[in-house]
Order: sequence, then C-alpha cells, then structure tokens
Amino acid sequence: MSVQLIHCSDLHLDKNFNISNLARAQERKEDLNKNFSVAVDYALKNKPDLFLISGDVFDRNSPSNSARVFVTERVRQLREGGIRVFIIGGNHDVPKFGTQHLAIDVLASAGLATVFSKSDAIEKQVLDIDGRRVCVAGKSYFSRFESENPLHGCTMPIEEDYNILMIHGSLQGLNVVSSIPEMTFQNPFRPGDIAQGLNYLALGHFHNHFEREHEGCRIVNPGSIERMSWGELNDEKGFVWAELNGSDASLEFIRLETRPMEEYALDLSTTGDYSPNLKDYLVEYLHKRSDAGKLARLNLRGQITQEQYRQLKLNEIYEATRDNFFHLNVRHGELYVEGFGRVFMERVDNPIESFTKRLDILIAEANSEEKRRQLEQVKELGRKYLEEARA
Repeated sequence: MSVQLIHCSDLHLDKNFNISNLARAQERKEDLNKNFSVAVDYALKNKPDLFLISGDVFDRNSPSNSARVFVTERVRQLREGGIRVFIIGGNHDVPKFGTQHLAIDVLASAGLATVFSKSDAIEKQVLDIDGRRVCVAGKSYFSRFESENPLHGCTMPIEEDYNILMIHGSLQGLNVVSSIPEMTFQNPFRPGDIAQGLNYLALGHFHNHFEREHEGCRIVNPGSIERMSWGELNDEKGFVWAELNGSDASLEFIRLETRPMEEYALDLSTTGDYSPNLKDYLVEYLHKRSDAGKLARLNLRGQITQEQYRQLKLNEIYEATRDNFFHLNVRHGELYVEGFGRVFMERVDNPIESFTKRLDILIAEANSEEKRRQLEQVKELGRKYLEEARA
C-alpha cells in the first residue's frame, strides 16, 4: 500500500503587504488564506494520509488573532477528516531572540497537529499506515545561527518502511536556484548531508517550486502558495500531492491561481515627444494597460531634461491611476536628469535591515566555522541592541 500526502510550505499568512490602500492590503492577505484553503479542501476531498507544512505558516512570529483562528479552524477540519497534520517552523515563525514558543505550538496543544518546534534537534513520530511503519521527522528553522547547516550533527531516522524528513532550509547543489537570492545562505545544506534510507525530504524556504532526486530520496520544495515579491514574477505557485510506494514516488504539482502581476519598462530620453507633458504621457501609458485586479510595476529608465523632471509628478500619477490597477509601483532608480545625474533614490533600508544584510554577506564569506559563529553572535547581539533602541 502506498502512503499519500499533501505537501505545502511558505504560506506567509497574515503578511503585511506594502500597499497603502488598507482595504486592498487586507484583500492581499485574503489571497493567501484563499490559496491555503484550496490546499485544505483538496485534501478533504482526496483524503491523503498526511498533510505536511514545511514552515512559514505565518509571516511573523506574533500573528494576529484572526490569522491564528483561521489556521486553527482549517487544521481542525483536516484532523476531523482523519488526515494527520505535521508542521515545522520557518524563519518567519521562529523568534530570533527570547522565548522559543511558536505561534503554531497551539495547534499541537489543541491536539490538532504534530508540531516539530525544536530548532536544535530532529523530532519524530512513527505511524502505522495500512500495516506499514511510517516515520515523519522534522526540525524547525535554526534562527539564532542562520548560516548553520540544519542537518549537521543530526541523526536522521531511517529505520522504518517509509522515512520522511521536514526541513526549512536552503539546498545548495543539484542545480537548485532560489528566485530570491538572499535566501540561499539561510540554513544551508548539501545533498551529501542527506542520509541514505530517507524516502522523502519535505523542504520549505525557497519560494520557487523544485523537485530533485538524490540517492533514492525525493527532495521536494513546493514553493510559496502566492507570489510575495517581484522576484517571484515568473514562479508558478502551488502544492504537491505525493504517493510513496516502496522505493518509488509519484509527484504531482497542483497549481494555484495567483493574483496577476505584470512589469513594464519604459525608456525615456531628452528628445522624446511626451505630449502634452511627461506626467500625462505616463498616465495615458498606464491607462492603456489597465487591469483592476493586477499588481503592476513600471520601471522608468534613461535620461530626461530638467523640464521633463519638473513635469514628472509621481503623486499625481498614482492618484490618476488609482483605479487602473490593484496596486501600482513606479520605480525610477535607473532614471537620470540631464545636468544632475540620478536624483531619484529607491527605498533606503532601515538600520536593522542594513546591519543584517551586511552581516549575512560577511557570514557567507567566512572561511572557517569559528569565524561564522563569531559573526552570528555579532549579528544576534547587534540586532538585539538596535531593536531595543528602536523600541
């Protein structure tokens, strides 16, 4: 008999999208809820043995009460439908400082799911499914030392008929590339770290879907259930239906509908004819591409005159196109003004973001384990002091 499972990850429920219109920001949250509900409803209809969530259930470690209630109700339906639910914490679920209790722990306390909340050891549960012994094991994201290999020094359970391991981390190798490059060095591991005898490695973290095979183990990363950033513009979103049958595994990627996104690039020049003026020209350009349900981004590039610069009133462009798109973002970091150079600046990171990015680079470049640990400690203490100063 085969073992059937649904595998999803990176739900990012309760995400605060950078959208000024509060009603539309809430609607974006509902996009995430809707797609998670599609996966749950698919499970309730098709009755798999297991439902796995490989981290980042929530987008922050202290989600809203409404998000907690939503997840609890949906997981309750799975449990009442006879489907066993297993969850690990991702980098958005696990606090970097202080208590290690996770928001998802309440699902375990309520008896609705098995939550492997430890970050420093692999936990496991052995099940009997149709006479076959199935081990589901996992560990949550190691947030304190993000450059650490999550499998280093861990014993992977491989003694049962089927052995499944859940990890939230970055597979380096096998031609895997993240659509969001900065994720690559967070809890990194390599194919050689995977123990022989493991049947299914249920990954989360990278937002793009991929499937690989290594030494008889199927490595599956479903990706996020919705596009979270422009880096994911070309990613298909969904979850995975898997059937493990002896040494074989069949996989099906179930695609989810996502909010449409489109990016436009417009090259401007000092000699261009932008009648009656540059602002109105851009408004008309956007009107022609109107789609009230779409996330749109306009990249302005090239060089304009000082007079054209005075005509380029971005606030008025946003106001004039408010109803043309679900949300519009105009980027102008590559636009120059004659005689001045680049006068537009993209968003500047806050001190915590800048500090963290710089330390992540230094950690990735460190040439020894001792150096990496020292830098991780500097990063941890520095973030703590900066957050205390901001409070």
